[in-house]
Amino acid sequence: MSELEPKPDRRRFSFRVARAFLITAAYAVFWLIIWFLTSTLLASFPEYQKLFSVIALGLLFFTFAIALAEGTIYKYILKIIRAFFLIAYLTYATNSGVLKVSFENLVFTVEFVPLLALMIVINLLEIAKGLLQAIEFAAHSPKD
Repeated sequence: MSELEPKPDRRRFSFRVARAFLITAAYAVFWLIIWFLTSTLLASFPEYQKLFSVIALGLLFFTFAIALAEGTIYKYILKIIRAFFLIAYLTYATNSGVLKVSFENLVFTVEFVPLLALMIVINLLEIAKGLLQAIEFAAHSPKD
């Protein structure tokens, strides 16, 4: 290493990792509470456990990555990717807004496409917000 190159600050990086881990652990406790509250109510849906674990682990990953990337432009990129993930996941998990529940000889079909569209619009707004925040961050960054 030359004298001009900055030395890696391991202490500051380990502090950032520990902070990101603590934030993610708090969110994990929240998801665990949600799991306990909903698992008995939604046990009749066969794919509930798989769908819940995918959304929980995906959002926990993004929580850790965003907390770790605090103060960089990667934070905003990860927020945009998280919004795209939520759009794709919600569309897949809800079968494009149509839910079919069958009881013995009776089949109920619940169509909640407007609610799904609202969730998609909210995530599109989150993408726009992330883009604007990234542009603002880049505008305030010192030039090389």
